[in-house]
Amino acid sequence: MTQSQHNTNQTNSTLDVFTITDLETLKAVSTPFRQSLMRLMAEKSRTVKEMAQELDIPPSRLYYHVNQLERHGIIRVVSTQIVSGIVEKRYHISARAFRVDRALLAPGSEQEEAAIEAMMQSTFEATEDEIRRGLRTGAIDMTRAAPEPGAIFIGHSLTRLTPQQYRDFLQRLADLYAEFEAISGNTDDVDSKLTGLLVAIYPTAPPTTET
Repeated sequence: MTQSQHNTNQTNSTLDVFTITDLETLKAVSTPFRQSLMRLMAEKSRTVKEMAQELDIPPSRLYYHVNQLERHGIIRVVSTQIVSGIVEKRYHISARAFRVDRALLAPGSEQEEAAIEAMMQSTFEATEDEIRRGLRTGAIDMTRAAPEPGAIFIGHSLTRLTPQQYRDFLQRLADLYAEFEAISGNTDDVDSKLTGLLVAIYPTAPPTTET
């Protein structure tokens, strides 16, 4: 038979925040390819076959990556069904947001350098991949200016802030980020678009003059 013979529903609870507490889990999510898979499963639950069709690649290329994401709790099985005698799993993202435990990034910790490298790779390479895909598909229109739909805003700036100014601005950014996460969710609205946000503020040192 080619039709489904059995279906088992699993838990459908999605965490608000998943805190990554170990280096292996951080590495598991720190490649653009796995970030792409996570985005697909964040939109809606999918099987490996469905994701392979979406990405136009053989399903065999996905099994290892999907198994690693499931092993580390990043995704979960929401249902299973028997198709032609084979168990087919449907996966969904396990949380609406993922954060890195600050202990992994603590100065002097054994994992500090590797954790920072993995986090930066995960953040910036995934963002670059998302923007390139948005440009390629027309979701991003470079001729439009904010706040028009389809516009993109990217900026980089350096300025001097007092400790109090830094605290105030950091809090405002954190509140804005929390607001962005809170308004997500209405996937039934045909006008809603999957939207990315990258936020960073950080103290830095003046560039050194090389001799």
